[in-house]
Amino acid sequence: MLIAASHYGWNSRISLHLDHAMEESISLELIKGKNLNQNGLFEYISIRQSTRNDYDGKSISKEDWMKIIDAANGEDVEVLVFKDQKEMNSIIPFVKEGAILQFQNQAFVDELIQWIRFNESKAEKTGDGLSGKVTGNPSVPTWLGKIFMGLSVSPEKEADKYEELILNSSGLMLFIAKRNDKKAWINLGRSFERAVLMATSLGINHAHMNMPCEEEAVRKKLVSYLKLEKNMTPLLLIRLGYSEKMPYSYRRPLEEVLV
Repeated sequence: MLIAASHYGWNSRISLHLDHAMEESISLELIKGKNLNQNGLFEYISIRQSTRNDYDGKSISKEDWMKIIDAANGEDVEVLVFKDQKEMNSIIPFVKEGAILQFQNQAFVDELIQWIRFNESKAEKTGDGLSGKVTGNPSVPTWLGKIFMGLSVSPEKEADKYEELILNSSGLMLFIAKRNDKKAWINLGRSFERAVLMATSLGINHAHMNMPCEEEAVRKKLVSYLKLEKNMTPLLLIRLGYSEKMPYSYRRPLEEVLV
């Protein structure tokens, strides 16, 4: 919203209201100004995607890494980058452990299945979720897809799949909140959005590898391994690299989700 507002000639003033749990909100005030265009990122909002296919392993140049890191810089956030194979290999065990824990959790698997659209007609009807064409899977009836997933999901196989995806990537990027509070979480989300828009502008794809951040026990191990200061919290891990674009996920019409 901030990048788009700037592009259309509006300055933004943000207020966070986080003191009362039942009345939390973020206020955005727009003031007519000049076209600032935020480093030219606006035009990439509509084409950015989480690209979940195999990457080709091609290295990202030092100059492009610096542009992505500079875009990510912001209040309350620290970003770590793992660019060479040795550095990425050091993070793989945390990703695999997190993945195994998640796929051993039946509630996690059930929720994942709820968001998968096993065929095109279902994806068009719901206007959301992950369709087969986005994940590279064949179109099948919903009932068959659910049975197949229920029988075929193996925590170890899923962990191995994520390892392979990382090994073919150009690097990993970890977003860390300097404090474990809501203001820092919000700023970290903004940092992520700027970074991936910049990556998109450079022809670099990204996808989440967030398992070690989502599983608290693994996250604590990651904090210890990285020797992070007290209260610093890793919240987002993504892989970056080069590949063909995948089909886009469906999105609900704006009027269905805007109050």
